[in-house]
Amino acid sequence: MTDSTPAPSPSPRLPRGRRYAVRTLLAIATVLALLSIVAVWANRQLLNADNWATTSTALLENSAVRTAVSGYVVDQVYANVDVSGELAGALPTRFKPLAGPAAGGLRNVAQDLTDKALGLPQVQQAWRGANKLAAERFIAIAEGKSTYVRISGNTVYLDLGALVTDVGGRLGLPADLIAKIPPGAGRVAIVNSRQASAVQSVTAALRGLALVLPLLGVALFALAVGLAGGRRRQTLRAVGWCLVLAGAIALVARSVVGQRVVDSLAQTDAVKPAAQATWDIGTSMLHDISWATIAIGVPVIVAAWIAGPMRPAHALRGAAAPWLRERPEIVYGVAAALVLLVIAWGPIPATRMVLPVLLMIVLVALGVAALRRQVAVEFPQATVSGAQTAWQERWTHARKSVGARFSQLGDRAAHLRDGSRPALGEGAGPAGQSGNGAPAAISPSERIALLERLASLHERGVLSDAELAAEKAALPPAARAA
Repeated sequence: MTDSTPAPSPSPRLPRGRRYAVRTLLAIATVLALLSIVAVWANRQLLNADNWATTSTALLENSAVRTAVSGYVVDQVYANVDVSGELAGALPTRFKPLAGPAAGGLRNVAQDLTDKALGLPQVQQAWRGANKLAAERFIAIAEGKSTYVRISGNTVYLDLGALVTDVGGRLGLPADLIAKIPPGAGRVAIVNSRQASAVQSVTAALRGLALVLPLLGVALFALAVGLAGGRRRQTLRAVGWCLVLAGAIALVARSVVGQRVVDSLAQTDAVKPAAQATWDIGTSMLHDISWATIAIGVPVIVAAWIAGPMRPAHALRGAAAPWLRERPEIVYGVAAALVLLVIAWGPIPATRMVLPVLLMIVLVALGVAALRRQVAVEFPQATVSGAQTAWQERWTHARKSVGARFSQLGDRAAHLRDGSRPALGEGAGPAGQSGNGAPAAISPSERIALLERLASLHERGVLSDAELAAEKAALPPAARAA
């Protein structure tokens, strides 16, 4: 059987100076965790051409964004080609006044066709390629490695000229007319030469911060736990809450800032859905990183609770102590199965990345090892055989108690149907008395059960009012007092 060692007493209070030092370290580490979320997101989103292209493809798959893009592309066609004039030249003289309305009607048709075309796989692939090329050029400038543009007098563009030309063809414009569309049609400026120097400075800092900030935050959290001395478990729990807080603040900030950005960019309600979708998709990785931070903090809190002095936690450790002490292969096997289940489930993108998964495995292994050391001190006599024997004894006792209770209620019901009044207590004495004539002990649950049984029989007409009163009189005084 497991050792009945009492739950550990609360840890002593830290000296004032050390207590404030621990709190200061936790506060600074929380701020660094929040900044790390932003830095890692910016580094992955802005300085990775593949991520940029993936995000741009997701944008085009959104109906609101696709509508806005199709409208922009058609506007570029009409801005560079005199569609009304071309129609007037092709129409008879008396129909020339209809060229303007026809061009307007054709514009709506063109936008619908372009919207559908943007949903085609080959068009989306072209869109992805254009965005990836723009991202590569932007990153090259940001890192000072540009082979496409010079720092002075140049601008990085997202080139949608191919889509503009394609729309012109879908409108049925002659090839010679489409050829007149200038090469710059459909270009969207991303960064100009005046911004390049600032971008390079920010990029250099961002590359470093994305690595330094997380490492520094982890180091400060570890230092806080180390300085906590006898209150390390409470400090570890505080670390978990700090991570949860950092992730929650990042999520709230994303929502608040996003609302302001959308309001500033979308001057009309017609383009607000596209602007909102652009923000949501563009910051989706920030959303994922924030939730990953929360997902790291929650197990830390749970681990600190399991190691704590609360009675449920102590009882849980006591129940698991025999296997933690004598069957480490089972314990580590269960932990590995849980980790594999989380990886297979993949609730957040971090569980599908190599480094976060390795970190999770290391933390789980360290947590199990620490728990084994703790229960070895708290329950030194716990054995698997003793635990199995204890569970068998509990099961046997519970089965006998339930069987005896059902048998007693069955006998009582049978006697009530026969009109007899058997003794409610054990032995052969008078009703409600033991064999030596003393009142039989009756538990509250038994008293309630007997009264409920009598009431049920009375309601069904088995007992009359007089019989019910007689049966109640036959109960022990304690039962009648209920």
